[in-house]
Amino acid sequence: MSNTNDTQLGYTSTRRGDGGSYLVIADGAKEFNIAAYYAAKIALARRGSVSIAHITNLHDFMHWGKVEALMLQDLRLQAEKDLWQAAKEIHEDHGIFPCLYIQEGQFIEKIVDIIEENKNIRALILAGSTNSNNQGPLVSYFTGKGMNRLRIPLIIVPGHLDKEAIDAIT
Repeated sequence: MSNTNDTQLGYTSTRRGDGGSYLVIADGAKEFNIAAYYAAKIALARRGSVSIAHITNLHDFMHWGKVEALMLQDLRLQAEKDLWQAAKEIHEDHGIFPCLYIQEGQFIEKIVDIIEENKNIRALILAGSTNSNNQGPLVSYFTGKGMNRLRIPLIIVPGHLDKEAIDAIT
């Protein structure tokens, strides 16, 4: 990890086989659960694991002094709570212990850093928005000018799919 404020929770040694890890981003989007479910199904099929990353964009809090520190602490505690809840659901549904990342910095840069630093990651899995006018910043970036920054495939799961539909195609 490149920054002492970055944390990786969990262990890559929990990998179930040689199928690699499938990265999803906990960004607060309602489609996160769809991406996480799809990632877990792919990981199971390929004897792999799931990685979940939460990134706090420090640019949003610059120059706030002590208030910044308190806000970041609250955000980190909430991120840990959200990640552990997601990990619990994946474990209960699929028997997989995800690798969890909490990082602070510029959102896109940290996603690229995680992918570059963990050679075990086989794909970035995002869910498309159900809003046809705006697919969200991550899908828009990585399907556009950010595509050349990825060394792995990008998988976009339609955000309107439910678990039954994902089960049928995985």
